[in-house]
Amino acid sequence: MIYLQTKDIPIQNIYYMLMYSWDRAKEIESIDINNIEGNNLYDLLSLVLTKSISKIIKKGIYKEYKSCYEETSSLRGKINFDDSLKRNSFRNGKAFCEFDEFSDDVIHNQILKYTMYNILKSKEISKVIKSDIMKVYHYFNGVSLVRVNKVYFNNLKLHKNNLHYKLSLDICNLIYNNMMPDESDGRITFKQFYREDREMAYIFENFVRNFYNRHLENCRVVRENISWDAQGDNLGFLPIMQTDITIKEKSRVTIMDTKYYRNSLSRNMEREKFHSNNLYQIFSYLKNAESKGEIYNSSRGILLYPQVDRYLDEDYDVQGHKIKVCTLNLNEEWESIYNRLLEIYNS
Repeated sequence: MIYLQTKDIPIQNIYYMLMYSWDRAKEIESIDINNIEGNNLYDLLSLVLTKSISKIIKKGIYKEYKSCYEETSSLRGKINFDDSLKRNSFRNGKAFCEFDEFSDDVIHNQILKYTMYNILKSKEISKVIKSDIMKVYHYFNGVSLVRVNKVYFNNLKLHKNNLHYKLSLDICNLIYNNMMPDESDGRITFKQFYREDREMAYIFENFVRNFYNRHLENCRVVRENISWDAQGDNLGFLPIMQTDITIKEKSRVTIMDTKYYRNSLSRNMEREKFHSNNLYQIFSYLKNAESKGEIYNSSRGILLYPQVDRYLDEDYDVQGHKIKVCTLNLNEEWESIYNRLLEIYNS
């Protein structure tokens, strides 16, 4: 399988795709990214992180009650008499106490501080953006600088009191997954994930799904499991069919597959043709989904590719189902991408 090279996609478009992929599209307009010079995605992400953390500071840095145990001259909470007597604390006017403290030294803020610290150590981030990072970094002086690992992100809990952290933490997670520390001097460089096609294929799919979920009215946009319309003793051996995107209206169902290839057409015996496996897959979804109910009998399928070598917008009728094969040019201005996605669905 040959994948698409994405080095020419403008970083602003990659940023928009990420925001949709994270389901944070409503925040795109609230953060001005026009001051970014050059084509460094991590400059852009660091700028957005800075602005996002600034909003956190204005709204209020999140705190939680933490259990503390220490020797102190100020009696707090519950006194541990055994430890205090064993260590002669009372003679020194102190005692070992167990108490709860309302603290900002929690996992959410530790991740933010660790990420900002690594941005400041990076070889690749501009001095101007590092200066902006420093302006918010000092608000986290009471937060421990810990070496964050994947467990920290897995243990994050977001709820209504800290949901304003989500965008910042999504950026931190992306930066963490793509950090490359230099063992010789401790400096940080970043992996260019947006040039790795498997990574971008995942982002592209989520971007398109969340785009339609946000901008199509009176529609339900989901990933959907489709059972095989088959009989047999061992149906469990059949592979799972799961759509990338299913869009449900009152009277129409659309099943869409996103494909992130270098070429939207394959070449066979010097002739260009659609990728056969992609067509077989979307047709299989459409035919087997008929068993889900009458509305699926006339469901349509869409195969969507990024446009690289040529523009495609082809429509076919196949055994009662309309199938569209089309492309999306990710190198265009964002407004054109926006309009093209709506055109693809509405045509």
